[in-house]
Amino acid sequence: MMKWLFRKPYLIPILIAMVGLLAYANTFSVPFQFDDDAYVVNNPAIRDFSTFLSPGEITGGSSQSPTGIPPALRFAFMTRILGYLSLAVNYHLGGLNVTGYHVTNLLLHMLNAWLLYGILCHAFGGIRIAGREVEDDSSRLLALVAAMLFLCHPLQTHAVTYITSRFVLLASFFSLLSLAAYVRSRTAPAGAGRVGYRSLAAVSAAAGMMCKEFSFTLPFLIALYELSFFRADLRERLRSLAPLALTLPVIPLLVFFQQGSVTALDSTMRTITAADASQISRGDYLLTQFRVIVMYLRLFFFPVGQNIDHDIPVQHSLASLPLLASILLLMALLAWAVYGLYRSLRDNCAPETRIVPFGIIWFFTALSVESSIIPLGELQAEYRLYLPSVGMVMVFAAICAAMSRKFSPDGKAFRVLAGILVVTLCGATVLRNRVWQSEISLWQDAATKSPAKVRPHQNLALYYGMQGRPDLAGVELRRALAIEPRNYELHNNLGIVYRQLGNPEGAIKEYRTVLALEPADAMARYNLGNIYLGQGKLDEAIREYQACAAIVPDYDEVHNNLGIALDRSGRTAEAIVEFKKAVTLNPRNINAANNLQRVLSR
Repeated sequence: MMKWLFRKPYLIPILIAMVGLLAYANTFSVPFQFDDDAYVVNNPAIRDFSTFLSPGEITGGSSQSPTGIPPALRFAFMTRILGYLSLAVNYHLGGLNVTGYHVTNLLLHMLNAWLLYGILCHAFGGIRIAGREVEDDSSRLLALVAAMLFLCHPLQTHAVTYITSRFVLLASFFSLLSLAAYVRSRTAPAGAGRVGYRSLAAVSAAAGMMCKEFSFTLPFLIALYELSFFRADLRERLRSLAPLALTLPVIPLLVFFQQGSVTALDSTMRTITAADASQISRGDYLLTQFRVIVMYLRLFFFPVGQNIDHDIPVQHSLASLPLLASILLLMALLAWAVYGLYRSLRDNCAPETRIVPFGIIWFFTALSVESSIIPLGELQAEYRLYLPSVGMVMVFAAICAAMSRKFSPDGKAFRVLAGILVVTLCGATVLRNRVWQSEISLWQDAATKSPAKVRPHQNLALYYGMQGRPDLAGVELRRALAIEPRNYELHNNLGIVYRQLGNPEGAIKEYRTVLALEPADAMARYNLGNIYLGQGKLDEAIREYQACAAIVPDYDEVHNNLGIALDRSGRTAEAIVEFKKAVTLNPRNINAANNLQRVLSR
């Protein structure tokens, strides 16, 4: 059976596609989730391909309007431009039909598994997991098992099922394509073919850096692969790696073109990930990541307790036994891997002795951008494990092969165990994807697993409100306020809920609390104005709307509502001015255009 499978290479991608469809068949109708509203549903950058020919229209903005371009989109547009382009293609092919986005994500995931299989066929070359009858196919069988583990592991659901993780999938695709092309360039005979593969490796690396920032580590990962699995003198290694080294300035240059300063890279990353809102220092972020990485490893080897919003306490000092234990564990693991790789190279051992050290070093290197001293808004996210998990599947597969050689020389136990493991992981992936079937189920799961964290309750309240269930939204917001009673955003949201429940006095009380905590909050002013307008208290409504417009002058809705209040007060000339401002700010604001026409015709 195995001989037949590996003698027909086209069967491998077919098998990968079949297993991938089996694991993700229940995701094609998963709705837009979490940040999908900002990056897809309400993203003006993907509506028109001309945006990609003049990116300054996005990156040059400074709107503070709630309906304007989010700062994270403006700052990340250049360094993720190919990711946005792929979303634009989806939008122009199927609008906001979620199926097309999910199909593209799954296709990228399956392509990544196929590329990984090809890479590992080379890396695992010479490994034996069975007796003589299948010796020639042992390395390919091991590579296929590792690729299947990568394909089916439930940890990948955050990267595949979550549409906005397209950036992760696309950056990983170009990274693996670059590594696969590099391997072919090193094994191909001298000539045009080798030059072509080397060029493809460099172009793919640059493309990856235009999808997501962690691709900056790719040249180092490929250099690690070169050191581990190729024999050559220093001159030959440098000549092979030189084209990839030329891609290292890509991300700093993109930041420079966007912001006029290479040193803006750190502030760019903080804005993209909302780290400025979390106010976490570099040192605290680094300390916290030791605990996070240990949790990543636990989730890979024992994927129970997955969560879109893990509750990770920020670490402030080394005076914590769990933190010290995490640091010692990770340092020992990395030191062992570095020494093991060094000893294998020094003693000229067989390449298979380098697989486990290589996989461990790959894991830490691929995580180094997002789990180091650059504070990101989210302390932990499962999609960050997507490319680093390549190293872990290599380690796991190599260990299984070694155990098989010891306890089952004929290799049957390995094949049975691999089959059971792939089926089990597929089942776990299907179950995890059920949680993604609605916004409510996703955030109910998060709120259950992270009951002491504000965001799961806050987001669950948001989606309850959108589904017309303000009573349940109020319950979640009060739970969140019990955790952070001075969170003015929660008070603002609770005010909206009280208004939906027909309790304007309760809403006014919440908005007044917001302004006591944060006097410059524009939305509290806007919401207060709406209540006063509905109650016919026009002077109070005008006062609040004017205060809101002073804070966010480019918010078209506040000018429209201010115009309505002024018109009802008999101040028609002033109302016309406000309606014109609203239409100028947003020509698609139909209500403002109708109000302007109505007043002018009267």
